[in-house]
Amino acid sequence: MFEGKKRAENYDKLEWTEREEYIRKLIEACNLKSNYVSCDIGTGTGIIAHELANYCGNICGIDISDEMLKIASEKRSNPKIDYVNMNAENMEFDDESFNCITARMCFHHIENQKKAINDCYRTLKSGCKFVISEGVPPQGARTFYTNMFKLKEKRRTYTIDDLVDLLEHAGFKNINVDVHIMPSVSTKNWLLNAGLDDITCSKIYNMHLDCEDYIKKAYNMKMINGDILMDWIQAIVSGEK
Repeated sequence: MFEGKKRAENYDKLEWTEREEYIRKLIEACNLKSNYVSCDIGTGTGIIAHELANYCGNICGIDISDEMLKIASEKRSNPKIDYVNMNAENMEFDDESFNCITARMCFHHIENQKKAINDCYRTLKSGCKFVISEGVPPQGARTFYTNMFKLKEKRRTYTIDDLVDLLEHAGFKNINVDVHIMPSVSTKNWLLNAGLDDITCSKIYNMHLDCEDYIKKAYNMKMINGDILMDWIQAIVSGEK
C-alpha cells in the first residue's frame, strides 16, 4: 500500500509523462471529434484524460489505483471527465459505448491482456479507434530491457510487432504504427519518482552504468553530471473496429 501511495504521489514528478510532443502524437492518432465519448484506460493521475477533454465531449478515466484516481480528481478535475476505479480486464460498460479508447503505458501491467483488448473492442463503436502506447526496447536491447524491468516490477515487455499482433487478434483493422523517440530522458528522475526503494534504484542505475557499449549506443546514452540520459522509444499503435 505504501509503495502504491508513494508511486501515485510521485507520478507527476516523472518528467517523461507530460512530454508535449509525445502527447500530441498520441492525441493525433485518435482522430477525435467534439461530440466523442472516450475512455482512457490506466488513466493514472489523469494526464491523458485531461488532454482528451480539450477535444471530446465526455471522458471516462479508469484505473485500479485509488491513490492515482484521488490525485486525478483533485488535480485534473473537469466536468467532462469521470474518474472510476475499474479493471480493464472486466470493463463495466455496454457494448459500443465509446468513440475512442486510449491506453498509455498500462497494458504492460495488465495480467490478462487478451481479455482486456477484447473488452476494448467490445465497448468501442464500429469504425472508431483504439490507441495503445507502450515503451519498447531499441533494436538489440530486448534482453537488457526485460532483465532491467524485472528489478523494477512485474510487467510485460512489448515489441512493436507484439502490439500489432495484439490488436489484430482482437479484430482491429487499418492498424497504424507511429514510433516516437523521446530524447534525453533522465534516469535519475525516473528512478527517484518510481516508488522504488534505494537498493533497487541503485541496482537499476548501475545496470545502466555497466551495460555493454552496444546497449549504450542503442539508447544513445549520455552521462551528464552523474545522470544517465537516454532516448526512449514509444510505440503508438492504433486500430479501427
